Amino acid sequence: MKQFITSFFILLLTLSSAVADEAIVADPAIKPIEEGVVEINKKARDEATLRKIEHSLNAIHSMTSDFIQRAPDGSVAGGKLYLERPGKLRFDFGDDAPFLVVSNGSLLTFVDYEVKQVNRWPIKKTPLGILVDDEIKFDSAIEIPDIIYFAGLVKVPVIDPKRQEYGYIILIFEESTMELRAWESVDAQGYTTRVALVNPEYNVEIDNKYFTYRDPRPSKKGPRAR
Repeated sequence: MKQFITSFFILLLTLSSAVADEAIVADPAIKPIEEGVVEINKKARDEATLRKIEHSLNAIHSMTSDFIQRAPDGSVAGGKLYLERPGKLRFDFGDDAPFLVVSNGSLLTFVDYEVKQVNRWPIKKTPLGILVDDEIKFDSAIEIPDIIYFAGLVKVPVIDPKRQEYGYIILIFEESTMELRAWESVDAQGYTTRVALVNPEYNVEIDNKYFTYRDPRPSKKGPRAR
């Protein structure tokens, strides 16, 4: 379970497969033209898809959802997700879990109550930052190697070249609605973690207490006052 949670926060992913269109053409002389048309159509489709995804994500100001998370070792855990843009996230694995993941708007914090440790990263430097940006935009600062369409879903790998040491994320949408269904992340060693959303609710009020946490570290006391 620790390996599973740790890899969730280091976050990296490589695409394992790609889909290629093959055309069987009787006359080889016209094959380059057809390949060019396919390439142009794919580019136009990808651009339209990205604009739809931007619109879909920017329409979400807040969200709560159950989630199921599968670790690289195959172990599965679940919990409740709270999201509020900009910057706020909480992955609550339940009262029995000795850890918590929460972002207060600027820092993504991993709290381990078992060993009484707290680790923080700027949320904007992590792959999860794309989900809680003030404005979600796929511009030239972001690399999207290839968009994959399969089984009614769309997989969009999102890479920030300046933040690759933190990993990258692949967003998975339902193509007909462009609703976010899941994402995959990979750590620096290439281990993949998948998070699937279950029964999400959008634009709901969320108490700010969900974006705070109890610090398990012993309080530091100064010299006793005289």
